[in-house]
Amino acid sequence: MIYGDEYLVDVSSDEDLEDISRRELSKWFGHAERLTHFSSSPDFGPTLDHAASRFEGLLCYRINKDRLIEINDAVVRSPVVIRNRVGDVISFQFVSTVKRSEFLGKRKNVHDLGPALIVSVVPEPETTYRVPKTNTPIRHVVVHATLSTLLEQVGEDRCGYPGWLLDCLDGKHVKPRQRVFFLEDVHRDSIWSSFHLPVSGSLLRHWMSAKYDELLCIGLQILKNSRIRADAEPVDLNLPYGEKIRRARAILSMEYANPPPLPKLARQLGISETRLKSGFKAMNGTTIMQFCISNRIEAAKILLKENRQSISDIGTVVGYEDHSAFSRAFRRYSGQSPKEWRRLHREQAD
Repeated sequence: MIYGDEYLVDVSSDEDLEDISRRELSKWFGHAERLTHFSSSPDFGPTLDHAASRFEGLLCYRINKDRLIEINDAVVRSPVVIRNRVGDVISFQFVSTVKRSEFLGKRKNVHDLGPALIVSVVPEPETTYRVPKTNTPIRHVVVHATLSTLLEQVGEDRCGYPGWLLDCLDGKHVKPRQRVFFLEDVHRDSIWSSFHLPVSGSLLRHWMSAKYDELLCIGLQILKNSRIRADAEPVDLNLPYGEKIRRARAILSMEYANPPPLPKLARQLGISETRLKSGFKAMNGTTIMQFCISNRIEAAKILLKENRQSISDIGTVVGYEDHSAFSRAFRRYSGQSPKEWRRLHREQAD
């Protein structure tokens, strides 16, 4: 795993980082402060450097050369850009909550969509730039692992994992990839407990190692479930009708970017297409297609907040091969283009 030292620079709140090239960004780091140092840190110890004093609530902990856990409950008070170089790495970023705001006339409704997981795969060395939100708790926990030896480390059979991940492992896809999954409520406690260290001293190494293993296993199981649900055999035909509709929602929550065709999903659930469509709308208040598009847009918003990828790349991640189709859908659901939404979100955070 390549996980380079992280550096940060202060930037003016007037800077429009959306329109700045990577070459221009790199010039800013001539006098940067070092935030973390992973490769030169000892096992079972923090990787923070002197600049970390500006981020109370940030803990980066090296378990060994293949395992890093970051617990971030910090608030960034002034605009910064963070740079590091990574490669041969897979990251599971657990976000404690995702909130969606909707307006009905002049009334604003805020819905809590619960925890989410961003899986990032970077096969080849890449220089990354991150722009944290200011004056807003970041509140996430990330586990990083060596991509090339990931499955060997945990003794897993590769055939249980989705094809896009296996392509990265086999060198067939060398560009960074991301996937967003909306998690079940059962995962909330695992994420929330990360922000409250219950131990100290020599016990901390054991707790950190255990927490890392717990979150890595959850992330890997979610990837396995996404493959299982995509290729699953028909469910028990004797299941109650309502349970079949709930299964449909669970499958589509995982596969919103590339949902199975309705005939295939109906056969898998042992139900007619007509009953599937009518039952889904009755239980969820939306059509299957609207449900998938809504999840696509919410996933896109998560990635836009991360500010790590181009808008066209984000559109591809959430299921839009055509950039213009992504922009139209995003505007239809949010009232703004992806670029406008990202800029406004950053201004509101500032």
